[in-house]
Amino acid sequence: MAKKNKMKPRELREAQKKARQLKAAEINNNAAPAIAAMPVAEAAAPAAEKKKSSVKAAGMKSILVSENKMYITSFGKGNSAVLEYEVDNNDYNKTQLSSKDNSNIELGDVNEVNITFSSKHGFESGVEINTSNPTHRSGESSPVRGDMLGLKSELEKRFFGKTFDDNIHIQLIYNILDIEKILAVYVTNIVYALNNMLGEGDESNYDFMGYLSTFNTYKVFTNPNGSTLSDDKKENIRKSLSKFNALLKTKRLGYFGLEEPKTKDTRVLEAYKKRVYYMLAIVGQIRQCVFHDLSEHSEYDLYSFIDNSKKVYRECRETLDYLVDERFDSINKGFIQGNKVNISLLIDMMKGYEPDDIIRLYYDFIVLKSQKNLGFSIKKLREKMLDEYGFRFKDKQYDSVRSKMYKLMDFLLFCNYYRNDVAAGEALVRKLRFSMTDDEKEGIYADEAAKLWGKFRNDFENIADHMNGDVIKELGKADMNFDEKILDSEKKNASDLLYFSKMIYMLTYFLDGKEINDLLTTLISKFDNIKEFLKIMKSSAVDVECELTAGYKLFNDSQRITNELFIVKNIASMRKPAASAKLTMFRDALTILGIDDKITDDRISEILKLKEKGKGIHGLRNFITNNVIESSRFVYLIKYANAQKIREVAKNEKVVMFVLGGIPDTQIERYYKSCVEFPDMNSSLEAKRSELARMIKNISFDDFKNVKQQAKGRENVAKERAKAVIGLYLTVMYLLVKNLVNVNARYVIAIHCLERDFGLYKEIIPELASKNLKNDYRILSQTLCELCDKSPNLFLKKNERLRKCVEVDINNADSSMTRKYRNRIAHLTVVRELKEYIGDIRTVDSYFSIYHYVMQRCITKREDDTKQGEKIKYEDDLLKNHGYTKDFVKALNSPFGYNIPRFKNLSIEQLFDRNEYLTEK
Repeated sequence: MAKKNKMKPRELREAQKKARQLKAAEINNNAAPAIAAMPVAEAAAPAAEKKKSSVKAAGMKSILVSENKMYITSFGKGNSAVLEYEVDNNDYNKTQLSSKDNSNIELGDVNEVNITFSSKHGFESGVEINTSNPTHRSGESSPVRGDMLGLKSELEKRFFGKTFDDNIHIQLIYNILDIEKILAVYVTNIVYALNNMLGEGDESNYDFMGYLSTFNTYKVFTNPNGSTLSDDKKENIRKSLSKFNALLKTKRLGYFGLEEPKTKDTRVLEAYKKRVYYMLAIVGQIRQCVFHDLSEHSEYDLYSFIDNSKKVYRECRETLDYLVDERFDSINKGFIQGNKVNISLLIDMMKGYEPDDIIRLYYDFIVLKSQKNLGFSIKKLREKMLDEYGFRFKDKQYDSVRSKMYKLMDFLLFCNYYRNDVAAGEALVRKLRFSMTDDEKEGIYADEAAKLWGKFRNDFENIADHMNGDVIKELGKADMNFDEKILDSEKKNASDLLYFSKMIYMLTYFLDGKEINDLLTTLISKFDNIKEFLKIMKSSAVDVECELTAGYKLFNDSQRITNELFIVKNIASMRKPAASAKLTMFRDALTILGIDDKITDDRISEILKLKEKGKGIHGLRNFITNNVIESSRFVYLIKYANAQKIREVAKNEKVVMFVLGGIPDTQIERYYKSCVEFPDMNSSLEAKRSELARMIKNISFDDFKNVKQQAKGRENVAKERAKAVIGLYLTVMYLLVKNLVNVNARYVIAIHCLERDFGLYKEIIPELASKNLKNDYRILSQTLCELCDKSPNLFLKKNERLRKCVEVDINNADSSMTRKYRNRIAHLTVVRELKEYIGDIRTVDSYFSIYHYVMQRCITKREDDTKQGEKIKYEDDLLKNHGYTKDFVKALNSPFGYNIPRFKNLSIEQLFDRNEYLTEK
């Protein structure tokens, strides 16, 4: 073996200093500043702010370490990794693994501290880029860095059955852990929303979902007395059954698009209830899997429980099959006839294509949405083309057919890259990857649009010429002599998906459009990464063991699941509220506009004339339907809040002004102009926000009851103003609730990680073997602090000052306090109790401060068994200062103290990530 090329001490110090400077520059270029005050309305960013690191922009994907070798990869097609070089960690000799024709980077000098390389394409081609050598860390002899928590080996054993001297397995594991974190957040929110739909005020009534799981068949659930379960379990099931029936009776499941059949056939009704039960039971089971470390129980294996052979799981699978088949059937049934106008136009224009081929491509475009997998935006290209060269296509004459026209234009562009000129698409992806700023990306899209315009100008003109009512009407009447069977090879059905993918599809029933996109985008990215790690591990160059343990075998199919989740993302959508729930929705809509929620059904029918028939008498009903019930923001508020309480919170001008302060000034100007009857556009932005806050505070159903749906002239102006006011009101309350849900999500992840890490530490710390986290959530941080120098946790072992700070925070808490905190995070109590305490806050300047003040008031709330004279810690400070107590936050977060960075980020307002906050754009 060659002798390692050691640096002289002075050279090493200089190299270390240079590496630190480079790293600091990299961090400064990419980090968003932490701001202590409330989120500003609109930050003025530099014109061309750096968006990604120069290392990524130059094409380097990762540096993998395995024993005494380093493997350097670059970005290939899509998210794929190209193995470029193998480097010996002893003498830094390098071997090129990629062919020179397919290579994306040129490796330069490699030493103990730095790695130098240059890009062969695009970004500053030939310019040397420096990055740090991942094998270098002062004081450590192993080429593979350990992790600060000291859990790398335990994680490797859990996922692969043994430990490894590399950083490849742990990176794959972290991607799996990221999947579990995002599922923990969304499943927690779904469970809360389902509990919240009961509309009950006492928290003890809320968590009926906590007792639902896939352990009991529907038969046992509906008749526990006929089972062999213990009396305690039977009683819990009876309580859950009572709540389940109450939930069905509210009709609020209609908000999720679950439509109760209109029939007297008891078998059909029972089949619907059974299906809903299993949907909720699967949600409950996933929650148990991701929120508690129960890895020793196979039925709590997130990735395999659904494949269990027991009858209850068979019935769960039947439910998933039904849901997915129903969706595919609705998409596939009569696809050609349903799209015959567009297909006829395309067949007429695309002379170089066979009609059958056009139909298959159009199915790919409309249903599978393969255009979203190209690596760039077809929509943005079309927008650039029309902005620069095709302005006439934006004329008002096309308003009624604009959606159809743009869809056809996008399809032609899709075919160009998907079928005709694949190389051009790959080149565009490469250029976009090498771009470092949004401005650079915009320029690349503009250049590509210029090339496309000459090629597609005549086609776009042809499409526009066909965009008139008579042509479309005639095409709609025409018969199409194409057999639906030509799509048999393209069509998807439930049998094409694994049950894990079907479970994810089922979860989308309970999410809105943004949530669906966030969840699926993250899952696709993580499974795609896992697929790439497995590919590299199995490659002849790297060839490391990658046999996953029983509970994680699913990830061997990561390529397939990536493809399936892409399909799920495209077929899933926020479902329209069910018609059977309309009366409940009208009640919620009127309540959120200020009518007492105790209003009778008959009175609602009378106000909205629901039972009357005739032309022109349903204006108010239609106005409420169009502007409240069909608003995704209204649906979100009903899912996560309470209509009556939302109306009360909206009366707090201080809170409303804070939310308005986070909306960009340009949007405030538009709201002011559209909402205020006699706007003074010269008034200050503060005055405009104040006027909008006053309007929201005073909003009343009486303001809208005389609005006419078919209005003209002044009446139409009044109607448009009423629509704008309702839109503003729902937006402001949505932003308030949504941001608090997002803040809570950070703490949900922390609890999820605490449960997981406690189970891992129990394997290596004897002092924890007999401990139960539920008895005292501080026990992990407390034990690791007490171990001091013997602790495997480097955060606490290497920093005595921070360890002592954590110990103080642990001592300022108690087991009851942290248990309440954990449960209130899990049940989103802050959102539910917002109305009770938000009026007491003296200063509203951040969502962090709102969240923790309400949380602390909930925790110090006197229970029935609390003696009147008994002191509750921090209670006096809260009541005196009318704001959250910083030491109380740290005490409550002390269970997370074993992970110092997370503990600080969750406890110190200035460090809390404000990128979580939403603004209206």
